[in-house]
Amino acid sequence: MKKITMIGAGSGFVINIARELTEYESLKDTRFVLMDTDTNRLKKAEKEVRQILSSKSLKIEVSSTTDLTEAVKNSSYIITSCEQNRYPNWIKDIEIPQRHGVEQFTGENGGPGGIIHAMRNISMFMPIIEEITKHAPEAWVLNFTNPMSFISTYFKKYTSVNYLGFCHQVHGSFGVIAEMLGYEPGELEVITGGINHFSWLFDIRKKGTSGSFMEEFLSKVGNSTYWHKIRENVPFQKFTLEILNVFESYCVGYDDHIAEYLPFFHTKDEWEKEGYEGILTRRLKPTVQKGDSAKTLESMTLLPEARSKTIPFPADDTHPYYAEKPCAVIDALETNSPLYLDAINIVNHGSIDNLPSDAIVDIPAVIVGGKARGIHVGELPAGPMELCRRQITIHEMTAEAVHKGNEKLVIQALSLDPYVNSLTQARKIWKDFKKEYIDYLPTFKKNNKNI
Repeated sequence: MKKITMIGAGSGFVINIARELTEYESLKDTRFVLMDTDTNRLKKAEKEVRQILSSKSLKIEVSSTTDLTEAVKNSSYIITSCEQNRYPNWIKDIEIPQRHGVEQFTGENGGPGGIIHAMRNISMFMPIIEEITKHAPEAWVLNFTNPMSFISTYFKKYTSVNYLGFCHQVHGSFGVIAEMLGYEPGELEVITGGINHFSWLFDIRKKGTSGSFMEEFLSKVGNSTYWHKIRENVPFQKFTLEILNVFESYCVGYDDHIAEYLPFFHTKDEWEKEGYEGILTRRLKPTVQKGDSAKTLESMTLLPEARSKTIPFPADDTHPYYAEKPCAVIDALETNSPLYLDAINIVNHGSIDNLPSDAIVDIPAVIVGGKARGIHVGELPAGPMELCRRQITIHEMTAEAVHKGNEKLVIQALSLDPYVNSLTQARKIWKDFKKEYIDYLPTFKKNNKNI
């Protein structure tokens, strides 16, 4: 009986995974172990997982634990979706740079907020990876925790684990985009490449046709009100259209993530005029004020009765197209049945010609022969290439900084970030980040000197 472990089972992703488990014959004789440090969430997760699995005639054995060693020991696959004090910390990730003149619209994966977010989560993964290396050295780590590129870079450079970085940005957003343009999810098939949350469209085709749909797609985007006007409960796309018009390349996803890497998004005093509302007031502070349950299992089950009726896209969260795919990957690895993924975070190895070969990139790949094998997509245009290349350097530098506890590398990473305008600004931001988060950063406690 193979063992699949979920670390961060209270996050909500466990519901999707439980549903996926029922779809594959190779996974129907499985021990599914749920692990979380929050006992209340863990109990709720186990109850909902059992409910989902009880509707099928399966041999899947479900258990839960708060003990990390027990959870990972002898596991074949370890799915990670975990975070410490996510929403209160995210607020501080935005407010601390704000004191020093840096206004971040989102600050989760890019900007100073993305850097410190990565530093905390890489530090969090250090003991997790240590336990995996000791007790399940051959296991695959299938990670959902952000910031994906930073964490995958750390796994690549400083661990020996088998890993894949999952994100629904490309796949999920193009399901939603298809619906916005009047198509069914999955009717538009894409080829993209870049870094996580900052991928670029190389080609798009309608399913069942032989020719490119790029010209028609760009025309429809340019004429759609969803790309011209901010609408409540609909992903922001106005800035996406501006980037397309300036760089002549379509950046995949939504404005929230794209703006993390681009300080020329809009200035804060333009946000309201353009129809935008920053993530602090739109999502983070209301979430914390309501209690963390606003983003826990109760609202992430994706069960029809739990979903807000005011969100038009996706029309059906449970549509098979929107599955997260970790179980599909496990099935492919177990059976050696080739599986195509339109996006996964792995080492480039030449898939994008003009990005470093050893960089972590977000690219299409095939799971076959016991690994993910990236597909060649070509060269990025000069502007998108340079924007991605700088971020790759920041990711590499930040991973090394956390590994070594090296504050000079943190200053370098912050100074390279396009949101930061001076060494003085970088030093002040790091000083306040360190003061606030030193307990999350054990490698820096060993070498706690001022820069």
